[in-house]
Amino acid sequence: MQNIKTRFIANIIFFCLIYALMFYVVARAVSLVMTHDEAYSFYNVKHFWYVETLCTGNTHWFNFLAIKASVLLGLEKASQLRWFSVFSAGVFLTSAYFWIKSLKDFPTKFFAFAIALLNPFLIDYLGLARGYAAGLMFESLALICVSIAIKNSNLSAGKSKRNMATLSLFFAGMAAIANFNFFYFFAAFSIIYFYLFYLKQGLEFSKQKLFYIEWIYALAIAWLVLRALKFMTECSNDIGDYGGEELVTSVFAGMIDTHIYGKFNTNAMQLLAYLFFAVVIGTSLFGILAFKQHKIVWYRLSSSLLLLMFALMIINKWWFDVLYPTYRTCLMLYPLIALVLVGFVSSIVTKNKIKTIVLYACTAVIAIHFISTINFSKTFDYYQQEDSKLCFDYLKSIGTKKVGLTGELYGVYRNYYQMTQHYKYPFAAEQLNTQVVLRNNYDAHKIKEYDYLVLFPPYNMSFYKNQGIRLKGLKYFGRTGTLVVRVIL
Repeated sequence: MQNIKTRFIANIIFFCLIYALMFYVVARAVSLVMTHDEAYSFYNVKHFWYVETLCTGNTHWFNFLAIKASVLLGLEKASQLRWFSVFSAGVFLTSAYFWIKSLKDFPTKFFAFAIALLNPFLIDYLGLARGYAAGLMFESLALICVSIAIKNSNLSAGKSKRNMATLSLFFAGMAAIANFNFFYFFAAFSIIYFYLFYLKQGLEFSKQKLFYIEWIYALAIAWLVLRALKFMTECSNDIGDYGGEELVTSVFAGMIDTHIYGKFNTNAMQLLAYLFFAVVIGTSLFGILAFKQHKIVWYRLSSSLLLLMFALMIINKWWFDVLYPTYRTCLMLYPLIALVLVGFVSSIVTKNKIKTIVLYACTAVIAIHFISTINFSKTFDYYQQEDSKLCFDYLKSIGTKKVGLTGELYGVYRNYYQMTQHYKYPFAAEQLNTQVVLRNNYDAHKIKEYDYLVLFPPYNMSFYKNQGIRLKGLKYFGRTGTLVVRVIL
């Protein structure tokens, strides 16, 4: 056990580390250019039509309202539109701080910090104007509140503790509203919640007014989310194609790929995914079955939630053919997996020297990789837009009038810059179809109407041959390979 002085020093160290990470999130939110999906959310705010807005999975409701509030105040910079995600990141990281603070020994604290927070893909979404940061914030608050409530075995003894339980259900519901992917978390949380706080107590719960209030709240959240998903499916099936057919390769291979952040190419991805899956399932089962041994409330809770969420995913796939989550839609799993892994490490019996060496080694590897990914200009999912503003500024500087834009940049141009009051560009642009499969549906002669073209690799202009057109390269942006060419007739 740590003495008071050691605990104080440890708390100071992790306070500084976590808020240094928060500073990094803020710095990225300020420096990153507008990304594709953020731009579409902005477009729906500025050009609101309820059918188009509700028809897409890109609309995360709290994020939409946050962008709307920013626009009403005349704050339309990318960094200003991200204010709610940055706020959510602050709450999420603060929650992580109090969790790390509660751990017993220094090596475990460092491992928890690394495994839970030093994930470059997670950091991406903590600073983007999307609904993932808000979902993570509400999920972390739900876990904190319910853990506090569970620790009091006599629930009727403390009204404040019972209020914490109700608050946890509220936060879980808000996570599902913030981002519909988090509905898996809300559904699993609700099942466990009503079992622990009502069904486990016998039939007496039927006499409690609070039961009916909370039950109506849970049903209302479920109806609202499912109705919204049904509308999206019928309207555009916008969310129907994003996901995977197989649990392990979809969820766990995606998580590994995003964590390594494109730094390594490995042919062993599938093997690593199955190994990761086995570790998560094994440590989750241990968290439930060995509770009398480790007595860590949040470990058993997170293990139960995780296994139940996987079960719900499997049921959804088998019965309703809903694809498994993958990549960013798996962000809801990161906090729970971190809790399970750290809970297992905290509870296993081993020699302190061996445990210390192993944990410090794992922490060092994760930290070194994270440091290698630090940047202020790109994200994993939206790397195509890294040079977009530089490219548009260049086009403005050379006095272009009409340009054909590659699809990777056109969405940001149309949905963000041309919708702003202060950041519009003076040139007109249309999306340039450079895919061979579209050549039969595209009038090649239209290219003659453009002064310049903006291309994104792989450059494929072969189907414009014999059209009496020559292209001259003018500007190459090395980070993304974006190329500006002049059309010469």
